[in-house]
Amino acid sequence: MVRRHLAEQSEPRSAAEVAAALGQAHPERAIKTNVVRTTIEGLVAKSQAQRTKQGASVFYTAPDTPERSSEDQPAPADV
Repeated sequence: MVRRHLAEQSEPRSAAEVAAALGQAHPERAIKTNVVRTTIEGLVAKSQAQRTKQGASVFYTAPDTPERSSEDQPAPADV
């Protein structure tokens, strides 16, 4: 859910902004900023999100070139 939200954004977002947006989109769920931040940092560690710093603030984006899962990979052509 967090990764999908970042991929839909056109500009970097802070963990608090992501948590607020997910909280509005899913009012039935208790979305906590600290959990979102930890989740995003896990995505950064797996290269599924990017972190940028602007002063003391940290912002996150989806990677420039999204990784394709094995299901998205084209099948090898028979030669």
